[in-house]
Order: sequence, then C-alpha cells, then structure tokens
Amino acid sequence: MDLNTKVERSARLVKEFAEKWNGVYIAFSGGKDSAALLALATEALPPRLIRGVVFVEVTGNTDRCNIEYVYSFVGRLGLSEKLVHRRREDMDFFEALVRWGVPQRKNRWCYQEFKQVVMNRINPPVYLVGVKHADSRSREAWGWDKPKRLYGQFLFSPIWYWTDTDVRDYLRSRNIEPSPCYGLFGHSGNCMYCPFHRVSAIRRTVNHPCWGPRILGHLALLRNEWGRREYRRWARHASRTLEPWLPSRAHR
Repeated sequence: MDLNTKVERSARLVKEFAEKWNGVYIAFSGGKDSAALLALATEALPPRLIRGVVFVEVTGNTDRCNIEYVYSFVGRLGLSEKLVHRRREDMDFFEALVRWGVPQRKNRWCYQEFKQVVMNRINPPVYLVGVKHADSRSREAWGWDKPKRLYGQFLFSPIWYWTDTDVRDYLRSRNIEPSPCYGLFGHSGNCMYCPFHRVSAIRRTVNHPCWGPRILGHLALLRNEWGRREYRRWARHASRTLEPWLPSRAHR
C-alpha cells in the first residue's frame, strides 16, 4: 500500500471515529508520529470535530525545546485556541523515579502517573493517538488498528499501519519540520529520561549539561539491581565533564 493510499484510508478512519463521538481530542507529544497525526486530523476534520489538542508535559522531565515546538506547531495549524497544556503539579518525575524505581514494560508507572491521570481528567476522554505497529512488540500486540478502551480512555490510532518512512515522507510532503529536539537529543524531548531510549539518544541526552547530571544524580539513588544496571547503562556514555556523577561516587 503506497503512502497516498494510506493517507486516504487514515483520513477516512479519522473522520468516522470523530463523527461517532461527535468530536475528539488529539494527543500531541511533539514527536514525529503525533505531528503527522495532528496534521492529518486537521486535513480530515472540520474544526467543530476537533475538541482540543492535548499536550501533557511530564513534570520535571520535559525539555523547554519540546514545549516551544508544541506551541509553534499548533499555532502553525491554526489551533492555538484549542491547545490544552496539562501537567501534574503535585509530583515531579524524578522524585517518583527515586520512589518507584525504573519504569518497566510491565509497570510503566511513568505513563500511568504522568499522562494517563492527566488525560483522564479531560471529558470526554476520547483521543486520537499516534501509535504505529512497528514502534515496539508490545504495541504491535495491542492492536491499535481498531478503537479500544484503555485506562479509562477511548483511543484510536489511524496511523497504525504507517512506517517510520511513511511518517517522514508525509511530513516532508506537507513541508513540516520535525522538532529540533531530535537534533539535540535524538528524541522528541517530551521524556528526557526514558529507559527505552536508544543508545544514540542516551549519548546525546546524558551529555547535556543540565539533563546529564539530573538523570545520573537520580539514577545513582536507586538501590535495587535494576536501578544500578540502568545507572551504569547511562553513565558509560557520559563524558569526563560528568565524572562527579560516575560510579566512583555511587555504583562502583
């Protein structure tokens, strides 16, 4: 299936889902997939069916670059008045990291406590999300190609069958530049510390003068084996300027 066919199919699915619920919210993290989804939704839907664009900042773990890109991109699409920017005010991500340990695939407390809780407060919690089957094995197993109820939300990903190349080519065809955070950190900047980051993203993130010490400093406080292993995984990519946070201080 070529990209044009996928776009036409996805646009039709977006419209059907939005009309069924008399309007939807669009989850937007500032990443490439959600940027493609938001652009697609604005093409497929009349303004009355877009209830809002929901951006959830992960308190203490989201870079300013990510926030600025979200506001800029939403403004470019003419949706500034529909931007819903939310974050938890009672909890900091790194405090939670020390308390609960490294998030794992079977216990993604980071999503549950910093995104799910916030998104559930928006009524009705009906969202378009930018999830692709190729993102991970766990996501592929969930089968996001059909609307589903999850964590108290009604969710649907109309770009489920898209590939990374499809997303890239679609953005290019609309003259949309991805967030500059990708050039800085190798990821969207919405979650600066993430145990699922690739090595290239870890290397760029851990050597940032602000985020490197913050991430290593809090990982160094974790005392279980999983935490020590995660600390070492990040620390091995740090430059000498971050030596105060390296194993000689905490996890030799």
